[in-house]
Amino acid sequence: MPAPATSSSRTSVPRPTPTRTPTPTRTRTPTLTPTPTRTPTRTPTPTPGPTPAPPVPAADPIVLLVGG
Repeated sequence: MPAPATSSSRTSVPRPTPTRTPTPTRTRTPTLTPTPTRTPTRTPTPTPGPTPAPPVPAADPIVLLVGG
């Protein structure tokens, strides 16, 4: 019984070595939670309008009597 033909006895076809694409080392960029742009709570500056005249204090009758 003839011995089974081994791969060496055959005309060995050079098997192409599979070119392994190197798995790229994934640099994990950390998902940064965006810092919300804090709008500064500015107290609204009142629009300068005509300054109201200060209330004239009512003439105190007692002061008028004493001072007069």
